[in-house]
Amino acid sequence: MTGKPQVCTHHGCDRKPVARRLCRKHYQAAWKADELGVHKKLPPRVKDPKVCPPEHKHAGSLVCYNLHQCRCVPCVEHRGEADQRRKKDKAYGRYDNGLVDVTPVREHVLMLGEYGIGYKRVAQLAGFKSSTPVRTIIWGRMDPGPRFGEMQKRVKRETAEKILAIQPVIENLAPGQKVASVGAIRRLQALVHAGWSMSKLAQRLDLSPSNFGSLMERDEVLVSTWIAVRDLFVELWDQEPPHADWHDKTAYSRSKRYAQARGWLPALAWDDIDTDPAPAVVEADETTKGERVLEDVEWLLDAGEPVTQIAQAVGRRLDAIAKLAERHGRVDLARHFWGKAA
Repeated sequence: MTGKPQVCTHHGCDRKPVARRLCRKHYQAAWKADELGVHKKLPPRVKDPKVCPPEHKHAGSLVCYNLHQCRCVPCVEHRGEADQRRKKDKAYGRYDNGLVDVTPVREHVLMLGEYGIGYKRVAQLAGFKSSTPVRTIIWGRMDPGPRFGEMQKRVKRETAEKILAIQPVIENLAPGQKVASVGAIRRLQALVHAGWSMSKLAQRLDLSPSNFGSLMERDEVLVSTWIAVRDLFVELWDQEPPHADWHDKTAYSRSKRYAQARGWLPALAWDDIDTDPAPAVVEADETTKGERVLEDVEWLLDAGEPVTQIAQAVGRRLDAIAKLAERHGRVDLARHFWGKAA
């Protein structure tokens, strides 16, 4: 207080004054002797007229009042409400200072770091203006001074809840970060195996054919690319590609042959398409389409079916079946169709 002495004005007294520049003992003595008028009253307290800029959160938190010493009306009223609320909560035994143990939060941040989500990315996902709160949780206070390196023991509940809500999933990685390409390549291979041409897939991924080809050979891809491939796979894996006209039909059959020749597997071949180890190599079926047709013809002949019905069943003409049997050295089958062309 302006002008207030630090000790009682009574001669020889060094106690702290409480009123009229007298300590409690000498104030009571002067009151009993009716001599208070002799002693001067303390001058009125002059409040600091300091007011923070309007962009500060005047009534939003106590920082403006306590730290910045702002004494505007909203700050003063908010401080008074906070004091009353705290006293009431203490009286009812429900006071909570809003701080929780920092250990689970620190362990969660370290776990996210092992997954690939750094502390700056954690701060960004949590909605913090800077990475300082997360950095302090991990390494302690970094500001110069006697408390440098001091580890936090408690943290605000709101801060803890925001950090603990971040899960180690690929969507929380930075879009420009690189991840293993195994899952993305397997998904694209499964789509090609289903008949989707690589040109159609490249178009849907907004890639050129050359970039799509190099993508299939990479060990790592960007997170944004991985997510785009996954979303495309979810959309197309159970849909048959269009193959009504001759162009789409050619692309459909060519894609399936291309995938089968390289041993690419369908989507249902994997229990977990991202983490399963490579399955055992399946030997390619060396039986050609012509040989499979002749196997059907032989089975139908043994069943006693007429040759005309057999031709309709396998979808070929009689003379075509005869020539096919001759090319494969099955004269025993070809003789049944000689001279019977319609």
